[in-house]
Amino acid sequence: MATSEPVQENLAMDYSQPSKPRVLLAALGSVAAIKFENLCRGFSEWADVRAVATASSLHFIDRSSLPSDIVLYTDDDEWSIWKKIGDEVLHIELRKWADIMVIAPG
Repeated sequence: MATSEPVQENLAMDYSQPSKPRVLLAALGSVAAIKFENLCRGFSEWADVRAVATASSLHFIDRSSLPSDIVLYTDDDEWSIWKKIGDEVLHIELRKWADIMVIAPG
């Protein structure tokens, strides 16, 4: 099952030179988001993958069907992880971690 409730330790990202490309996959609220699991599986065959999803897209995504090594972040995580000035900020940490962001299906 995909990690559905990211915790602070998930934010401890390794910024060393990756052996595989780092891909941040993003799902939007289109009905096409039902294909997000397939995209995550396909990308994870050759890349390190993290995922973000809008609240609307979660109507079409079965979190339990995502690969177990993929962390799925939502807007709620953005605000639950950050507590005070000086704390890591999720969207900034993801930007630093990822080589590329793919919004699909769009």
